[in-house]
Amino acid sequence: MSLPFDADPRDARIAARDQEARARAVDPRFNVALEASAGTGKTRILVDRYINLLRAGVAPANILAITFTRKAAAEMRDRIMATLRAAAARGEIAPARWRDLRDRTADIAISTIDAFCLSLLREFPLEADLEPGFSLADESELPRLRDEALDAAVHICRAAARADEDLTLVFAQLGERRVRAALAALLERRLVAPRVLSAFLAQGPPPADGAAASLNAAVRLGDVFDAMRGGLDRFVDTGPLHARFDLLVHDLRGLRGGRPGRPGLVQAVFTRVRAHFLTHEGRPRRRQPFRRDLFASAADWNAHTALVVEHAPAIAAIDAAYRRDVNALLSRGIRRMFAIAAAEYRRTLDAHAALDFPDLLLRALELLRRMDEFSRSRYRLESRYHHVLVDEFQDTSRAQWELVSLLVQSWGEGAGLAATGPLQPSIFIVGDRKQSIYGFRDADVSVLREAARHIGTLRGDPDVRRAISRSFRAAPALLAFVNDVCEDMPKGSGDEAFQYEETDRFPLEPPAPDPGTARADPPIGLVAAPAVEECAEITAAEIARLLTAAVEIRDRDTGLPRPISPGDIAILFRSRESHREFEAALARRRIRASVYNGLGFFDADEVKDVLALIGYLADSASDLRAAALMRSRVVGLSDEALRLLAPALAGTLACENPPDTAPLLAPADRAALTEAQTATARWRALADRMPPAELVDLVLSESAYAFELRGPRVAQARENLKKLRDWLRRLQNRGYVTCARLAAQLGRLAVGGEANAVMDAGDAVSLMTIHAAKGLEFPVVFVVNLGRGTGGPRDSVRLWGDEAAAVAVGDFQSDADAEQPAREREETKRLLYVALTRARDRLYLGATLREGRVPASRGSLAEVLPSALVERLGAAGQDLAVWRASSGVEHAFRVCDAREPGGALPQGELPEREAPACDFAALQAPSPARTVAALAEEGSEPFDETSPTDDSGRLLGLIVHRLLQRYGFDAGPEVDADTALSMLRPDEVTSAVSRSPLELAAAAGKAYRAITGQDDIRALYTSGERLDEVPFTMRVAGVAVRGTIDCLVRAGSDRLLVLEFKTGSPRPAHRVQLDLYRRAAERLFPGMAVDARLVYAHTFRGSAGGGHVR
Repeated sequence: MSLPFDADPRDARIAARDQEARARAVDPRFNVALEASAGTGKTRILVDRYINLLRAGVAPANILAITFTRKAAAEMRDRIMATLRAAAARGEIAPARWRDLRDRTADIAISTIDAFCLSLLREFPLEADLEPGFSLADESELPRLRDEALDAAVHICRAAARADEDLTLVFAQLGERRVRAALAALLERRLVAPRVLSAFLAQGPPPADGAAASLNAAVRLGDVFDAMRGGLDRFVDTGPLHARFDLLVHDLRGLRGGRPGRPGLVQAVFTRVRAHFLTHEGRPRRRQPFRRDLFASAADWNAHTALVVEHAPAIAAIDAAYRRDVNALLSRGIRRMFAIAAAEYRRTLDAHAALDFPDLLLRALELLRRMDEFSRSRYRLESRYHHVLVDEFQDTSRAQWELVSLLVQSWGEGAGLAATGPLQPSIFIVGDRKQSIYGFRDADVSVLREAARHIGTLRGDPDVRRAISRSFRAAPALLAFVNDVCEDMPKGSGDEAFQYEETDRFPLEPPAPDPGTARADPPIGLVAAPAVEECAEITAAEIARLLTAAVEIRDRDTGLPRPISPGDIAILFRSRESHREFEAALARRRIRASVYNGLGFFDADEVKDVLALIGYLADSASDLRAAALMRSRVVGLSDEALRLLAPALAGTLACENPPDTAPLLAPADRAALTEAQTATARWRALADRMPPAELVDLVLSESAYAFELRGPRVAQARENLKKLRDWLRRLQNRGYVTCARLAAQLGRLAVGGEANAVMDAGDAVSLMTIHAAKGLEFPVVFVVNLGRGTGGPRDSVRLWGDEAAAVAVGDFQSDADAEQPAREREETKRLLYVALTRARDRLYLGATLREGRVPASRGSLAEVLPSALVERLGAAGQDLAVWRASSGVEHAFRVCDAREPGGALPQGELPEREAPACDFAALQAPSPARTVAALAEEGSEPFDETSPTDDSGRLLGLIVHRLLQRYGFDAGPEVDADTALSMLRPDEVTSAVSRSPLELAAAAGKAYRAITGQDDIRALYTSGERLDEVPFTMRVAGVAVRGTIDCLVRAGSDRLLVLEFKTGSPRPAHRVQLDLYRRAAERLFPGMAVDARLVYAHTFRGSAGGGHVR
């Protein structure tokens, strides 16, 4: 038996090779293609090489550094600047050189490949055949532009199909909806699609048309039946007595009639023949498909079985040939359709003088290919970039690599100005083929090695490849586990196969920790249960245990031990559809969680609520949209209420013909419906008069929606709404000025992928896909739902390869279709490697069980795990499990249980900043809510108010508040009686008894001018972003209290000011009321310092109330 820390004789060789590779990689005199395993410090190597180029005298403007995300580019530039300053402080850079660099720091630019292409096209627009003032299309605008182009393209294709049989065949096979979806996908891949389609069709000439393909297949099929003993007649006479066989016979005889090449008939015949002679997988049958009792005699059954088994291989070959011919015809039609769609999309973008992201690379490639035509421009380009550094090269597509190779082409030709610098021109690429997980974006794992071979030819020195694998990230036990998992994975073959060679192994450095300690609390854990909900509960319980016990982890920056916090934990998923159970389980244990980088953004409750609101305002007559709004938290009706009110929900919400079942509603539902009917009438009236973004803000304010965001997700929900409101304003500013257009565009955006980023995790557990986690690291990682695959339907048009191109359309398969599962398994292996290497100190594997085993569906991580490890996941004991790898090393696992002591996070042990969230928890008692004014009056001195039926005092304050909300401090003396009275509804005016409307208006105007005339209050009022009439509900001493804050002013990122306007005389209850408003603001905006101020009209000046919240 071996332990994870036992010395391996390979480790010394790997460590020595690692050290030499690092020294070579940072030396700018050499071209280097570096393979860097996870956590090996490749960013530090990139930074050091960049610094060494500067120290050697290379100008920053002559260095091109490319990475693949803006975040990585910003991080790399910050580290370069910090390293430069530190080196200068230590005297490692000559003072004169440092002064020169300090004056040229703006030239130190790290670009994404898209940003580089954009800058290239900006510099050479005429050479690229672009308008000099072109712009990059906004991502919120692209779906509409693409839809416009697709509408036109499908219309043109429909018209062209009348004279083009290939297009007719495509529409017949796919239908218009799938054709449109296929063209949209091909437009996204237009850097690849034309080349693959052309290469595939060049492999062999397809039949002239569908009739020729059908005739050829029909003749060959007839030859098979003629070759049978007794021919077609004997096949028919010995057949089963069954209607399905009768239909086959009818079609076969029709095929041998007068029109054997009719495409529709031939396809129908092949469908029935395929079912009779071939299995569902397309293999020849070994037994015929009908039961013995369906035949006239045993002799017929035996004879017919012999005919089926004998001739099934020939039928399979003919069927495959026929499907290949039809697939080729479909591919030819798809190529024509794609050319039309690409031209229409190009025309649409040109009309807006815009490019999208694929266009940037496409146009930049075309520009560099034609640079020989523009000698002066080529001179400028070659005089600029002498040294190229490319990060994350495993994510590079062939088109992106072609761009880089064209930049350095002159170096291999011995030409260009790059050779005149202080160093020979150099190129450095770094990546890890084991982390190539973006095949769906056309990243090609084989490009890294092909690029290394090409770089070796630039100077005639092929010794450019190096590899490093010493990890500075994970604990030794985790590294040993990753080594054994990767070595014991099922082996694949081919260029795309996952390979784990000696140069990929993580060397394990002594001294080894005490094995007994490792067994007592192993750093690897297992989470297994029969249902995903149970797995989520166990995961949440284990996280709560870690937090409650303040388990120590290593700080990323210092490397020193410190207690764990929620931000140190990540839960990783294979796909985007599986996070909600875990988010809910964490919420039940009051553990903060952040859904990262678009995972479920449009599935979040608050986002769906706003979409339901916009959808209803766009079409208030729709029962479906009315149902969505009524069920959302904006209205909050129960499912039972919707059942009773259905089907005329839109009419019910509009107070038209309420159903007879309305009186059966529960009291809470009845009250909610009454309020919704009143509110939606006002919202519908405003929908045509107010911009949608402002209307959404108004609705969220009036409905006290902030109250619905209570709980551990409050920070996440606020960030989601902030992002959605930003989207609304951006779309509105681009012309989506009606709710209908806004709803349609948001519907398109909701189909998008992980680009819809939500928020940074902060001090919260991160929930994200493995793809989103790439490039990140966490002290504790849970890799869950190991048995869940990707699923989903196949694309209507599937493209593979480059030189050995393959295309499959619809249900017609190519050879590449059969190879696709193997390709997917190899990419899943790389995905598993990425997941396992995100952890620094602790790693947990989670899976659902079925009959004590982990079901490994296609595309799941369990499908590629070592089989012995998968068995251990299902057979784990109560406390500890052990997996013995093929290396002989035994890895111990902690088996997690939701019921173990300490699994729940006690309420009293929450951090102090979580306290405000619990004030918005569900109320335990059904006591009626109190208003702030009523609560403030308790214990105060009696106050001589006007008659209870006289609402004059309240209306006076209401007019002033509405004037402030409408005009702020800017209306001044222009507020006349008519303006003041326009702030009230007719029914409100009639409630004033002690004063006439004109007296009321005059008093309100005077009070408004008195408030706005106070210079100190004006300064406070205009000091930041204002929120008027902010409603809230909170709990005070067990009693629900409702109120509305007159004005909140956000003064900076961490300060908030409550302004409470009063039109009467100062009273003690006002200070109590102000204090309640301040407490509500503290709960609505946790972590912010809150001031509060009473503002009186007339001779009473603003009175300070309260101070900073500690």
